[in-house]
Amino acid sequence: MTRLKGAATIRARSVIDKGIGQRLPPLAEQLVGRAAAVHPRQWAMIAGILGLVPLSLWLGSGEQVKLEDLFEVRRGDFVAKITEPGELRALDSATISAAKDLTIIYLIPEGTFAKRGDVLARFDPGKYETQLEEAAAALDVSEADLRKAETDVEAQRHRLQADIARFEAEARFAQLDLDDLKRRPLPNELAQAKMEVRRTQAAFDYAEAKRKVLPALVEKGFITRDTLEDAELRALEAKTVLQAAQFNLQKVMAGATPEELERAQIRLEQARFALDKAKSGMASQIESYKANIERERANVERAKKLIQTAETKLKVEEITAPKDGLVVYAKASENKGNEKIQLGMIPYEGQPILYLPDPSTIVADTEVNEVDIGKVQVGGPAELELDSFPGKVFHGTVLKIGSLARMKLTPAGTPSGIKVFDVTVKVDEKDERIRPGLSATVGMIFERRENVLSVPLSAVLARDGGQAVLVGNGRRIEERKVVLGPSNEDRVIVEEGLREGERVIVSPPPAEDA
Repeated sequence: MTRLKGAATIRARSVIDKGIGQRLPPLAEQLVGRAAAVHPRQWAMIAGILGLVPLSLWLGSGEQVKLEDLFEVRRGDFVAKITEPGELRALDSATISAAKDLTIIYLIPEGTFAKRGDVLARFDPGKYETQLEEAAAALDVSEADLRKAETDVEAQRHRLQADIARFEAEARFAQLDLDDLKRRPLPNELAQAKMEVRRTQAAFDYAEAKRKVLPALVEKGFITRDTLEDAELRALEAKTVLQAAQFNLQKVMAGATPEELERAQIRLEQARFALDKAKSGMASQIESYKANIERERANVERAKKLIQTAETKLKVEEITAPKDGLVVYAKASENKGNEKIQLGMIPYEGQPILYLPDPSTIVADTEVNEVDIGKVQVGGPAELELDSFPGKVFHGTVLKIGSLARMKLTPAGTPSGIKVFDVTVKVDEKDERIRPGLSATVGMIFERRENVLSVPLSAVLARDGGQAVLVGNGRRIEERKVVLGPSNEDRVIVEEGLREGERVIVSPPPAEDA
């Protein structure tokens, strides 16, 4: 309690001295001494008595300057670095990839030092047993389709040949019809037409004669009027047939008309066109059927290869170590954060599942925000702290910076909206604690200075486009402008404005109150 009172007294005297610009008179000294144990809000009352506005502004928030709030400016080494999480891996490593996309049923424990020939992983062959059965069934279907295609081509050849024969006959008939039209009137047609006229004339004469005698019989009551009407109808029909026969005779005697000749010529040309098309199309259609045969043969060969592939994969149910090495599990997927391969997963064919690293050269893989990547240089120094061994700092060198930015992923594997560059840092030390797969905090140093003045970032105030600090000078608090240099996470270099040994307030009031 005595120490706190003393700190409060020092603070009060310093602030009041600053407000009036001179040492306190005895009465003020007494007030300050008594106020050491007073609640902070009562400082404003004391300041009002003394007419000290700066005191009320400084203490109105209830803040007190304590010894721990003061920072003594000293010269020392300054380091600025970009710190990001990373993971260790061996620079030279044998990658063990899945030879097939099967369920993993055994994995050698991570961290095991495997010998050449040791079993690293085993897979469930059930999937390829099913694929073998499906491939065998597909082969049967393909062979049946091939036989059908070979039969179809012969059947199509016979159909096309029959079509050609039919089109040839139609063309021949069309030619004969045209020739007949040109020779009209034909003797047999003319004789037949005349005979038809004579026959229909005789039928009409008989019907007409019968019609003429029936009215008298009706009047005498020998026949009914219905019989008369029927006879009249038959006479009319016979007349119509006679007229048609006479018209046909005239037509036959006149020969073929120009329209009939034109229609016959068109039919002949159509028949010849269909015949030519059938002959020319036969070759292309037969070739199409032959191409179908080749496709079916290819399907047969493809099914045979699928059977061979499935049989080969069934023989590879486990993976053995190609050389000695420390077992490190690969990441399950870039979209699953840091999740690693584990039992029950189904890797895609060719996906890395294990690594056998050479522990002689270890690097750390990390990523740097695109905003900060310009500060990182290949060959630049770095510091690493392993999560497994906190407090121990290892040294390294920036080995590689990615040439293209990529989207940083969240732990859930979704895009974060932040662009980053991949950075590789080589670990310089040789230590048995440095092992692939360990998590690390990687600090890439971009600024290092020796024998410079620096203050905590919390001591700096923004003032009129510049920066300032509050300096404790005896019993006075002085606001002083400073020129700053590079900064790191918690410190900033002071180029001008401070001297070694001066004290600054580490946590000054906000800009609107100070």
